[in-house]
Amino acid sequence: MPRGLRAAVLAVSALLWVSGALWMLLHYLFPGHNEFGPLPNSYEAPLLRVHGLIAVAAVFLLGWLGASHMLVRWSAWAGRPSGLCLLATALVLILSGYALYYTTGGLHAAAAAVHEWLGLGALTVALSHWLGRQAGGRPPQRPAESTTSSGSLTK
Repeated sequence: MPRGLRAAVLAVSALLWVSGALWMLLHYLFPGHNEFGPLPNSYEAPLLRVHGLIAVAAVFLLGWLGASHMLVRWSAWAGRPSGLCLLATALVLILSGYALYYTTGGLHAAAAAVHEWLGLGALTVALSHWLGRQAGGRPPQRPAESTTSSGSLTK
């Protein structure tokens, strides 16, 4: 993966995770209060706007990765299971994020639970893919094909 793309993916992923984790921290541990009871923390709404903006960048990068990284690396078995797990996690987070924006009631509550807990766990999934690939090194290169004097291909 090119360095610029890798840096963008890592930066956007980190910002997305931190903004979501910070929202959960504010929402569950530091709610606001008034004479009528608990209120959302005053920083929750702006933080969700930032989280949503970063999520748009993440979806864009996911499409870019699909065209540049996933297609190129598909034949290398070493990272495929963790990569597919990371892709599935990202897709569920995208769908549950849209459900949070466009639904109400029970479906909204279910999407919130899935999005919050899967989002927290996504860090583990991402690190297992990224660090596992670094530990395993680059996939082995196929031997170059050459032709013999008779014109047949050899490996």
